[in-house]
Amino acid sequence: MDSSYMDGSGYDREAVSFYDVAHEGAQIRAISGVLDQCADLHGLSPRSLIIVATDALSLASARFVVRMRSPLRLAVVITDVLPGYVGALDVVVVVSDRAEDPAGFNALNIASRRGAFSVLAGPARGPLVDDAPTDTVVIPALPSALGASPARAVTVISTVLDLLEEDSDLVRQRLEAFAAIVDTELEQLSPERNSVVNPGRVLREFAEGARLVHTGPSKIGMAVAELVSVMWTLRGLPSGAIPMDELVMSEQRVDPEDIFHDPFLDGPVTLIPLKTIVWAESSDVTAAMPHTLAVDCETPDIGPVAGALRLITRGFAATTFDLPDAPVEDY
Repeated sequence: MDSSYMDGSGYDREAVSFYDVAHEGAQIRAISGVLDQCADLHGLSPRSLIIVATDALSLASARFVVRMRSPLRLAVVITDVLPGYVGALDVVVVVSDRAEDPAGFNALNIASRRGAFSVLAGPARGPLVDDAPTDTVVIPALPSALGASPARAVTVISTVLDLLEEDSDLVRQRLEAFAAIVDTELEQLSPERNSVVNPGRVLREFAEGARLVHTGPSKIGMAVAELVSVMWTLRGLPSGAIPMDELVMSEQRVDPEDIFHDPFLDGPVTLIPLKTIVWAESSDVTAAMPHTLAVDCETPDIGPVAGALRLITRGFAATTFDLPDAPVEDY
């Protein structure tokens, strides 16, 4: 009998951590199953789309969608508490990863009482999902997934916007294309692949031992940078995001030498190095920039959101990888 199961020697931390990442494509496909329940959205001209996002990743995902799709054809409100004016002229989308979420629960019930079309993208189980109003369209989360899914949050919000203007069959085809593109990225990100052929490992190794700033020169790059910086911070890699032009200006204002620093009294300068990750940019452009890594992929034919989902998935995967073991010197 193999004892590795009982003694824990067969435990693979990376494989376990990668589990939720590996299901990002499936999370997108699951949305297709409820499109028929959203038929009333087609052709609707709501006063506003209200996105109630009650956790940090959901909030960042909502902001990502708005940035990517601006200028929008209707008013979109991103909030953590339902506005008092909500009524039958509005569409309400609650995005939350919290099983018990009073703000999300109240938003759904108020929307139901006032006749607003409501959608819930919640966790796989818990009171928020179990006690949702019967007229709320509940987007199913994969029952085996344990954590939040950035691809799911982004795609749910984007799908609601699409359904207001497009036929559900067209939206379903787009969701399948998104899922296929994410699955292609996941093949490259497999924990079984080393950093030579795994762009997620390259990201993780670059980020080690540094203060991290995410940025992007374009709308898509900055949108990805803001979302990934939140996701990394939540998953143990504290990060910030800033527009690329402002980042360059801030670097110019940094004084390389402190005239009041005395190396004999104060000791050596031990500042943690600052590294910059530039999203949706070619490495040729950033080659002359020190301590900078460019992260890019081919833009699929179906639009920039699909390419952004690939990059977000890559950023998600990077948080699951271990650092390589330090080489051992023989004496």
